[in-house]
Amino acid sequence: MKRKRIQDSGNQGPTKKIRSATPLSSWLGDATSSYLTTSSEDTLTSSQQDNTTSSDLCSLCKTKLLRNPHREVRFTTLYSVGRMLGQGGYGCVYGGTRRKDGKEVAIKIIPRRESEPTLTMIGTMCRHTREVVLMHLVSESPVCENVVELLDWYELPHMVILVLERPTPCMDLFYYLMAMGGKLDQAVARVVMQQVVVAALHCDNRFVFHRDIKLENLLVNTDTLDVKLIDFGCGDLLREEPYQEFAGTAKYAPPEWFLEGEYQGDKATVWSLGVLLFAMVNGRMPFRGAFQIVNGCLRFRRGISRECKNLVRLCLMKDPCRRLDLDQILSHSWMSDLP
Repeated sequence: MKRKRIQDSGNQGPTKKIRSATPLSSWLGDATSSYLTTSSEDTLTSSQQDNTTSSDLCSLCKTKLLRNPHREVRFTTLYSVGRMLGQGGYGCVYGGTRRKDGKEVAIKIIPRRESEPTLTMIGTMCRHTREVVLMHLVSESPVCENVVELLDWYELPHMVILVLERPTPCMDLFYYLMAMGGKLDQAVARVVMQQVVVAALHCDNRFVFHRDIKLENLLVNTDTLDVKLIDFGCGDLLREEPYQEFAGTAKYAPPEWFLEGEYQGDKATVWSLGVLLFAMVNGRMPFRGAFQIVNGCLRFRRGISRECKNLVRLCLMKDPCRRLDLDQILSHSWMSDLP
């Protein structure tokens, strides 16, 4: 049996949130303003620049051409950029406003790298940054209310700009747990969990593997408890073959990754949902490092219902073939219990 050794994540905290009003140029450098004011002609993909016929363009390219047919239109004439909201491993997110109607948006800036992962849209010759393609797939109509929607996008020479819906008022689920005393009542956790599973099912139906469902990647509307899944930076297209590379957060990795160096996308998603539910109702992570993940010993706090424990255990089965699937999670008795 092939063993995969990786360094334990230890007590790694959530993605660092930056609350101060940091200017955009301070993060991306002095050339930022010139990139942001580059005409939309520079946002065209290589296939468009090579005079590819309209019928060969993917839906992403066609949407961009229809939305912005005038080459002189610039990003900064359509959107104003505000303060930094947060920063992670794949980019930085700013608050912003769409000028034509004053709609509040989130603007994610992703620096382009030499080895930038790209995907080809099915049936076309167009290649785009992977996160753009994944976000487009989950944002096609009919949209899911529990997945953040991609509103606009720009591929510039040195960066990719994603314009996303911005629910307000909201905070990520990690900070929401902290505000609630570190854990959630089971009735509240059930409301959140139902929506997260719906979001995961939507991704699955669009052949998108998010690969990083966790507390920090879920936004909670503090007025309505509406939940939205965000940040597809670790994602990939969902496939039947096992994945032999890991992306995401080690504390949410399934045991088969550490034991065999590979995992199935749908089974890894269910495992991460089990970790998420455990953390919501217990106020701590179930495992600390690879050894505990492989060992699989669960210690619940007092007061957790038998049905909730049962659902967690069925999601965190060491044998991936014995784990529930997403539909079975939704139909589990704990998920349908009245508050």
